[in-house]
Amino acid sequence: MTLNLDDKMELEEFLEQVNYALSLEFKEKWRHRYSEAFINIFQSQLIGAFEDQKPIKISQLEHAFTNKNGYDIVLVRDFFRSIDISLYYPIVYRDSSFFQ
Repeated sequence: MTLNLDDKMELEEFLEQVNYALSLEFKEKWRHRYSEAFINIFQSQLIGAFEDQKPIKISQLEHAFTNKNGYDIVLVRDFFRSIDISLYYPIVYRDSSFFQ
C-alpha cells in the first residue's frame, strides 16, 4: 500500500495529535479543569486502543468515565468538546450510541 502526499500529511497530523494527547503537556493543560485522574483515564483509553489495535467508540469512552469512574456525563461531553474529540478519528469514532 502506497500513501499519496495528502494521506501522508493526514497520517502525520493524526499521529501528532495522538502524541500530544498522551503528553505531559496535554495533562498539564487540562488537569486544572478536569483533574489529573480524569485525564489519566482518557490517556489510558487511547493507549488501550493502540495496544488492542482496535478503535474505540465515543460511547465506550463515555462509559469508562461515567459508569466505571463516576464522572458526570455533562463534564465528559464538555471535555470531548474542549479537546475536539473528532481530531482523534479514526482511533476514536462516533457510534450510534453517542448522542450529543
